Amino acid sequence: MASSAPDGNTSSLPMETLEGQTEQPASVRKDGGWIPALLIIGCAMSSTVAIYGVTTDLLQFLDHKFNINSIRASQITNIINSLMNLTPVAGAILCDSYLGCFSTIAIATLISSLGTLLLTFTTVVPALGPPSCDHSLGRCPPPSPLQFAFLCLAFGVTTLGAGGTSFTFVAMGANQFNKKKDQEVFVNWFFFSTTIAMVVAFTAVVYIMDIVGWNWSYGACTVLNVISFILFVIGKRCYRNVRPKGSPFVSLAHVVVSAIRKNMARLSVNEANYHHGNDPNAKHPQLTSRFRFINKAAVITEGDIHSDGSIAKPWRLCSIQEVEDLKTLLNLFPLWSTGIFLNVATGIQANLTILQALTMDRSLSHHFKIPAASFQVFVFVSMVIFLPIIDRFFYTFCRIITPMAYVERRRLQAVHIHGLGDGPEVMAPMTALWLMPPLALIGAGSAFYYPGQVSLYYQEFPASLKNTGTSMMSLTMGIGFYLSATVVDLVGKATEWLNDDINQGHLDNVYWMLAVLGGINFVYYIICAKYYKLQSDG
Repeated sequence: MASSAPDGNTSSLPMETLEGQTEQPASVRKDGGWIPALLIIGCAMSSTVAIYGVTTDLLQFLDHKFNINSIRASQITNIINSLMNLTPVAGAILCDSYLGCFSTIAIATLISSLGTLLLTFTTVVPALGPPSCDHSLGRCPPPSPLQFAFLCLAFGVTTLGAGGTSFTFVAMGANQFNKKKDQEVFVNWFFFSTTIAMVVAFTAVVYIMDIVGWNWSYGACTVLNVISFILFVIGKRCYRNVRPKGSPFVSLAHVVVSAIRKNMARLSVNEANYHHGNDPNAKHPQLTSRFRFINKAAVITEGDIHSDGSIAKPWRLCSIQEVEDLKTLLNLFPLWSTGIFLNVATGIQANLTILQALTMDRSLSHHFKIPAASFQVFVFVSMVIFLPIIDRFFYTFCRIITPMAYVERRRLQAVHIHGLGDGPEVMAPMTALWLMPPLALIGAGSAFYYPGQVSLYYQEFPASLKNTGTSMMSLTMGIGFYLSATVVDLVGKATEWLNDDINQGHLDNVYWMLAVLGGINFVYYIICAKYYKLQSDG
C-alpha cells in the first residue's frame, strides 16, 4: 500500500480500462477522485463498526443472553456469519444489473439500521428474550420459539442490509478513479481503514457489552449505521456513479445457450466468420483458444444476422466480447475455489478461540480483564501492521493453524497437571496471551490474502460485473463459514474432540486436522495458480 494517497482529483482524466484502452462511457459521472473516495471509506468504517459490533460477540450473546449451549451457539454463529458473507453476492448482482452502487448502498444501509434496531429491542424488551439466569448454577431455560424467531428475524434483516454494503463500498470507491494504480491504492487503503474499524468493534464495542450492557452496545451500533447512511447520502452529488445497463448475466446465459445450440458447428480460423458486435468503431478482444467449445457461440451461421449486421437470433449468436467474458469467469473459478477452505478454518478457529479464552487467565491487572471476544482483535491489529507493506499475494496456511493446536495442547496439559477437574467454568493457570502469536499469524496471512484477491477480481472481471467481482471474496467467506458449521457438526458426531466442556474435549486435534487439510489446500492453490497463468497467456 502506498504511504500516502495520490494528490489531486483525477476526475478530469478519461476513463482508463483494464486493458489500457481509454474511453469515457456516457453512463459514468465526471466527478470522482479522492474526496468522494475518502467519504466512502468513512461511511464504510462506520458501517463496519456497526455490523461487526453486533456480531463480534455473538457466541457469548447466544450463550449468556439467550441460554443456548456453546456448541449449538457456535454453529448458529457460523451460519449467521455465512449468511453475512453470502448476501453481498446477491447485493452485487442487483447492483450490477439494476440498482447501481449508490442506490444499493443507500437502501442496504437503511435496512441494516433497521436490523440493528431490532437486535437492540431483544436486549431492552424482556418479553423478547429468556429470563436472566446464573449459568454457574446449571442449565438455564432456552428461548421460546417466538423469542428465537424474533432473534432470527433481527439477524436476518441485519444480514440483508450487510449484503448491499460489504463489498459494494469497495467497487464504488474504486470507480472514483481512472487509473488502475489509483484503484489498487484505494483498495489497500479501504482494507486498512475497515480493518481499523474492526479493531474498534472488537475492543470498544465489546468493552461496552461487557461493562455497560448489550443494550448500549447494540444501540450504539444502530446510531453508527444511521450516521453511515446520512453521510453517504450527503455525498451523492460528488460521486462518480456507474449506472447499470441491464443484467450482465443474461449475456452470459446467451453464450451458454448459443454454444449448446451450435454444438455441431465448425470452428473457423478466419475471425471474419465470428461476430464482433454491432459497433464497428469499438475495439474487440481477440478470440482465444482456451475453452474452444464456447467459441462456437460467436460463429456466424446462416440466418444469424440481418442484412444490416444486427443479430437476428440473440439466443443463437453472441459477440466475441461476450464469449471472452464467460471464459474469464471460468478461468478464475479454480483459483477462487481455493479460498473456501481457508474460510472454513477461519470460521472454526474464531469461535474455538473464544471458548479457549473463556477458560484461560485473561487478566492484565487486578482491575482489567480482556473480554474473550476481543482476542480476535489481534488478528486485525496484525492486518493493520502488515497491510502497508504488502506487495504481493502470499498465504502459508499450515504456519497459521499449527500454533493454535500447540497452544490448546499446552492449555489442556495445564488443566490436567494441576488437577483442576472438569467443568466449563474451570480456569486454566495459563495466560490467554498465549493466543496472541497464532492470532497475529492469522492476521498477517489475511492481510496478504484478502486485498490481493479483491484486487484480482476487480481487475479481471468483465466491466459489467465489477461489483460481482469484488463480492466473490465474500462468497468464499460465506460458503466457508457455512461449511465450518457442517464440519463442527460432523467432528462432534464422529469424535469426542468437541464437548460443551472443552476441558473434556480435544480442540488441539481439531486444529491439527485443519492444519493437514490446509496443507492439501495449499498444494491445490499452487496448481490452480499455475493453471491460471497458462490460461492467461491465451
